[in-house]
Amino acid sequence: MRPVEGRLQTAEHILSRILENTFPDTKVVIAQFSEDFGRLEVTTTSDPRDTGRTWFEDAVNSVISQNLPVAVHVLPRKEAEGTFDLSRLPADVKEVRVIEIEGFDKTPCKDSHVENTQRIGHFIISKLERAGKNRYRFLFKVD
Repeated sequence: MRPVEGRLQTAEHILSRILENTFPDTKVVIAQFSEDFGRLEVTTTSDPRDTGRTWFEDAVNSVISQNLPVAVHVLPRKEAEGTFDLSRLPADVKEVRVIEIEGFDKTPCKDSHVENTQRIGHFIISKLERAGKNRYRFLFKVD
C-alpha cells in the first residue's frame, strides 16, 4: 500500500466540498488525521446519515477517478481574506497556503497533499455518526 500521508488530507477536501455543496450550511469543525484514517466533524442542520454513507463514498470516489490536478498556491493574507474564512488562522500569519483541486475546490490548508486525485486511491467511510446536536462525524480511510 502507498504511504497515506497526503492521500487522506486530499480526500478530506473532496468530502468537505461535497458536504458543503449538498448541505450549504455545513461548517467543518474538525479535520484530524492519524497514520491510517481521517476524522471529519461538521455541523449542519441536515442529517447526512439520511443521505447515507455509500452515497458520500460514491461521490468522493467519482471525483477521485477524474484524476484532477492538485496544486498549492501561496497568497498574501490580505488577498486570501477576501475569498476564504481565515478565522481559525493566527493573526500573525502573513501568507496563506491554498490547496486547489482543479475545477472542484480551493481551501486554505497547511497539510501535505497528493499531486492529483487519482493518487488518493479508493475512499471508504468507516463510520458516519451523530456527534452532538447538528454535529456529525465521518471516520474514513483510503486503500
